[in-house]
Amino acid sequence: MNKYKKLINNSIIFAIGNLGSKFLQFILVPLYSFTLSTSDFGTADFLTQLVYLLTPIVSLELYDAAFRYALDKAENKFVLFNTVNTILLGVSLLVFFVTPFLATIFYNYHIFITAIFLVANVYFSFLSNFVRAIGYVKQFAVSGIVNAFFMGTFSVVLLVFFKLGLRGYLISFSIGLIAGCIYVVLSTGLGRFFRFNSFNKLKLIGMLKYSLPLIPNYFAWWLNSSSDRLFIITMIGASANGIYAMATKIPNLINLLTMIFSQSWQISIVEEYKNKNSKRFVSNVFISFFSILVIGGILIVISIKPIYGLVLDKSYYQGWKLTPLLVLAVIYSGLSILLEGVYIAYKKTFSVLITTIVGAIINVLLTILLIPVMRVYGAALANTISFLVVAMMRMIEIKKLGLLALDMKRILMYHLAFFFVTFITFNEKSVFITMFIGILTVGVLILLDKNIIRQMEVILHKKINKS
Repeated sequence: MNKYKKLINNSIIFAIGNLGSKFLQFILVPLYSFTLSTSDFGTADFLTQLVYLLTPIVSLELYDAAFRYALDKAENKFVLFNTVNTILLGVSLLVFFVTPFLATIFYNYHIFITAIFLVANVYFSFLSNFVRAIGYVKQFAVSGIVNAFFMGTFSVVLLVFFKLGLRGYLISFSIGLIAGCIYVVLSTGLGRFFRFNSFNKLKLIGMLKYSLPLIPNYFAWWLNSSSDRLFIITMIGASANGIYAMATKIPNLINLLTMIFSQSWQISIVEEYKNKNSKRFVSNVFISFFSILVIGGILIVISIKPIYGLVLDKSYYQGWKLTPLLVLAVIYSGLSILLEGVYIAYKKTFSVLITTIVGAIINVLLTILLIPVMRVYGAALANTISFLVVAMMRMIEIKKLGLLALDMKRILMYHLAFFFVTFITFNEKSVFITMFIGILTVGVLILLDKNIIRQMEVILHKKINKS
């Protein structure tokens, strides 16, 4: 049971950090809705997604390689750190070199600030993932809070007091990331790792063999999760993209659960994948995680109307109808990410790439076909279907490898409950009745789910014994 205990303990640590940072970001949503027009917010969201797309390309995904290799106890951590740092320093200088040329072409998009945002994101990804791998999980978690705190503080200052609009939005994100990097270095003593004479060419080649397939994988994943913004902004307009982008904010609370758990899961699965009971471990974690995601999704669906009515500006209100589809998309995305951890443990990055590419192709084709017919709802539906395909492909392949057992009855039960609550949300005018039915449905799910009851009995039994 130690592996489960460590998984849960690390998840709690990451949860504290991520919930703190995401809460700070969440409370900024009303600020953005009142200080940025739907058009400006659509452009800001587009540039943010562009930075996240370019980060793995610019960094050659070496921050992920550094994390995975640093988990191996036999690796020389100084060599790993400086090999990656040397390359990242070089590509960062290259980014700033080409920025003036790009600024003359894309003069309306604040290219210089976006370049700082990009480089800061590259280094924050590298430094935070490296310290997470070598055991500084608490500092990794707190770094997210530091990032969000400075980003939030400067968002208020630059958007409310200086009224810098889009430019202030980008500057605040950059400052948050830089503050996070400084905290990581100071809190972990990471300065002792900076030794440029520790660069190892052979180690770089080995890490690139691992990381390079993750670059097209990330691009395909971006197509799967964020290309809908690009198609919406070009086929419908920036205002529609602003409404769609705002609609994704609430369902992304489920992405928060995925991010929190995957950070701990990646460590645990690397430590446990060679054990003889790895199939049972993976299967138990998978089905329990799925249950939590669906329950969280149901609670979001029944709460979406009052949230939109009370928190956001009325120009964004129609976006609530997108929520159920977007919730399903992030549930399937979460399952895909969980299963990706198994591939990463075995260093099967090519399999990760293939499944993601298939999903991306499906997403792009469906988005192009459905947007003219269903507008923003077509983009949401395409997103949901593509993530479902990726999740199913990974489940089937990992099951064939003998690493996963699927409880299909339980999966079907949770899907039916979700669709039932969605139907009630769309057809019942009373918010109180909708929330009552949703909470009752969650209660019935927990009572019918013997696995959840068994887990609760174990927890209670331990508490009784301790007392």
